[in-house]
Amino acid sequence: MHGTVTSGYRAGLFDGEAGLNWLRPGWRGLRLYARKARHAIEQGDVAHKADMILRADKLLTLMTGILNTGHGATLGPALVNIYTALRENLLRANLNDDADALRDFESALSVLDRDMAHIFESALAA
Repeated sequence: MHGTVTSGYRAGLFDGEAGLNWLRPGWRGLRLYARKARHAIEQGDVAHKADMILRADKLLTLMTGILNTGHGATLGPALVNIYTALRENLLRANLNDDADALRDFESALSVLDRDMAHIFESALAA
C-alpha cells in the first residue's frame, strides 16, 4: 500500500492515529494464548495447544500488518523484528511441545508491555 493510504487505513482502524496504547491489548491477548497453549501442552491436549498457537500466530500477523514501517518509522520496524522472534518461539513450541518456548514468549511480551508502558507514560508526562 502507498504510505498515505496505509496511514489513512491505520487511522481508520483506531479512530485516529495509532499510539502505543493500542498495542497493549494485543500483547495481553498473545500472553493469554501462550498461557493456554502451555497448559494444553502440560495436559497433553495437542488440539487445544495447536488452536491457541494458531490464534497467537494470527494475532501476531494482524499486529504486524498494522505497524507503520514506512520511511522514518522506528517503532514499527523494531516491533516487526520482535514479532518475528516471538513467532519463532511459537513454532518451536508447536513443533516440539515446548512449554519453555511459551514461557519465553510470555516473558518477552511482559517485558515489552512493561517497558513500553513506561515509555508511554514518560512521553505523556513530558
